[in-house]
Amino acid sequence: MFEPVLSLPQNPREAKLIADNLDALARALHDWSEADWQRVAVEHESAEESGMFGRLIKRTAPVAGDPAQRRRAQASAEAAASVLRVLWPGHSASSRAGETSDSALQPA
Repeated sequence: MFEPVLSLPQNPREAKLIADNLDALARALHDWSEADWQRVAVEHESAEESGMFGRLIKRTAPVAGDPAQRRRAQASAEAAASVLRVLWPGHSASSRAGETSDSALQPA
């Protein structure tokens, strides 16, 4: 599902940014309830999200209501993030995804 992003980064910093946001998305897919995803989908339906995490959430919300799709999306986001870190090892993988994600989208 998220494998096409592997071709996006042009340097280690970009790869880290994408990987961190994919990790944050994977955590949201794991941690957020179906009600959280429904709320996010409605709230951000017409919103113009400028951050990468916001755009990922907006595009993922429609399929997150289906548990099977959510598990596949989570696995894909985790795998793509891991591959990016292997392909672009220039930046430390020890930093947390929360540093680059848009925490304003976290459910209450």
